[in-house]
Amino acid sequence: MTIPASDPAAGVLITILFVGVVLIYMVLRLSRVRPGFGIIGKALMVAFAIRLLGVVAINATGIGSSLRGGDEITFLTFAQGLAAQPLGHGDLPHGIYQLQTVLFALQIKLGFINVTGIRVTQAGIALLGYVFMLAATYDLGGPRAARLAAWLIAFEPSNVFFNTEIHKEPLMELAAGVVAFGGVWIWKRLDLRGIVIVAIGCLIGIETRSYAGWFLAGGCVMLILHASLRNIQRKGTAVTLVYAIVIAGMLAAPTVLAATGGKNLKRLQASQAANAAGAGQGGTGAANGSNLALESVNVSSRGAVITSLPIKIEELLLQPYPWQLHDTSQMFGSIGTLFAYAILILLVRYGWINRGEVFGRAGPLLYPALFSMVAYAVTVGNAGTGFRYRSHLVTLGICAMAILREAARGRQHPSAEPPGAIATPDRMAAALEPVTA
Repeated sequence: MTIPASDPAAGVLITILFVGVVLIYMVLRLSRVRPGFGIIGKALMVAFAIRLLGVVAINATGIGSSLRGGDEITFLTFAQGLAAQPLGHGDLPHGIYQLQTVLFALQIKLGFINVTGIRVTQAGIALLGYVFMLAATYDLGGPRAARLAAWLIAFEPSNVFFNTEIHKEPLMELAAGVVAFGGVWIWKRLDLRGIVIVAIGCLIGIETRSYAGWFLAGGCVMLILHASLRNIQRKGTAVTLVYAIVIAGMLAAPTVLAATGGKNLKRLQASQAANAAGAGQGGTGAANGSNLALESVNVSSRGAVITSLPIKIEELLLQPYPWQLHDTSQMFGSIGTLFAYAILILLVRYGWINRGEVFGRAGPLLYPALFSMVAYAVTVGNAGTGFRYRSHLVTLGICAMAILREAARGRQHPSAEPPGAIATPDRMAAALEPVTA
């Protein structure tokens, strides 16, 4: 798939410079009220460089088509068709298009951005999401936690690859980052401005991958409810939010029931059956030609979905197992699988040390992670798709692990130097206000 461009090399260079400036600006802006936060800038630039080198390496070796799959061609075809139309025709409302397709089309319409340039902007969108995620990590765990999370995310194998795909993943990382960032505003002081930020993140998710975006919104509702209850001493705001959540839940219940029943479950069951056709014990199906097929489960009713959820979560978090390797792309993917295992083990370890305080320490990251996990577990079709979905959980898990590690360090070494000043919502608001002379 090629996109005409007046000067492809110049277009890529301009895109790299633009993305770099935006990322540096956001780090500096958020650093105004977060002493030591600017240190993530180095990790961020390293992460950007690694992703650019990954694009160059994959393009040079010619293995992109086997690694990236066919969805990219579909999205680019839609985007080219949309770009050929005048602005305002097919963009909003999206119709058959989703947010990522609209963004691709707008870049194509500029005339100087080719496919590689789009990959650069994709990396920039994902990294912008990480900046917000790391700011939330700083606000909850301090500069050491943010620094550790930044370097781990920079080298995390699955996101090094998926961040530059012409797909939905970068926008979903941005959605999760914005939600975590706004969630801290609510978590620490019940600052209602956080609800606006969280809503923006949820909207990005819904417009990109609707089912995951709605589950993300569900996680935000639980986050707000938990934050209200833990700040119940602030009776006015807390009680108002609790009542608002209850009323919103009652109003949304009929829509939720309709969306999780009938033909939607039938489609989900048909998809599960098609992907799992011929799967044997351990997900080694042969009938559909995939060694990554998962075990067939019953998701034909709400009760069946709940019953099968533990199996689906295990498949999402742990499969494909390192010994289920069939080709080069799967061997490459196994590196990310091992990395995910390590983060999961560390998260459990530090969670155990902080038992009883886990959500109190990292709630704004854990609620989005848990609800996203359920969304992806229910809909995962095969272990290959699960690998893509799991990449979103890994980034949130890295940040939560870093926060809990810092808390565990404080428990084990009470005399250690405190992690540093943590931004309050008032100071966060100041960081987002325009700079004045």
